[in-house]
Amino acid sequence: MAILRFWDMLDDTEKAALSSFGRARAYRAGQRLVAETDVDCWTGVIAEGTCRVTGTREDGSRSYLAARGPGDIIGEMAAVRGARRTAEVTAVTGVVVHVLPASKFQRLLETHPSFTRHLLTVALDRLQEADRRRSEVAVAATEVRLSRLLVRLARTEGIAVPDSRGVVLYGIAQTDLAEWCGVSRASVQRQLRRLAAEGLLRAGPRRRELTVLDPDELMASTLRTRSL
Repeated sequence: MAILRFWDMLDDTEKAALSSFGRARAYRAGQRLVAETDVDCWTGVIAEGTCRVTGTREDGSRSYLAARGPGDIIGEMAAVRGARRTAEVTAVTGVVVHVLPASKFQRLLETHPSFTRHLLTVALDRLQEADRRRSEVAVAATEVRLSRLLVRLARTEGIAVPDSRGVVLYGIAQTDLAEWCGVSRASVQRQLRRLAAEGLLRAGPRRRELTVLDPDELMASTLRTRSL
């Protein structure tokens, strides 16, 4: 399924209007852009870099929700509703975001009604994707959940390894993977060892570094596991 980017939906007039209402803001890798319960409800469109979106489950553990990259809009729901944030957004790489304060974003929607239609399209697309992932997690075994998560991270956040199919993931701890999959850290450790033994994964020389040696083969392995 093609990734739907908010910026790509805009025509030249709409892009110019959005640009005139905000300003660029830079974030370093690892810096938090948005915290849950924040009341500073600005909206932003990512110009450069990749962000990770996470949420909190009812038991207090964190879950991986999505990655956002160039052209994606973030923070729009809280700005539209005038409510607190419901997710956390963290920069995976250096990030540049075109930021609109809540008041200017509201004015943009009032003066350019077509933006409301674009927001609705993005919201429905994300809702459909979230429903699909929830249905998968509800029935998937631990090894399938973890493999799918690693493939998703590799495709959305990974840094390509030159002259290979490998992709490096930075800043992800085993506890992160465990919380995002809804399983114990011990279960994640066992599955990571299994994937390493199968030649699909390699721990990096630095802490919180993993290399997915072949995302396509890892996905194929996941599909084979699912069919058993």
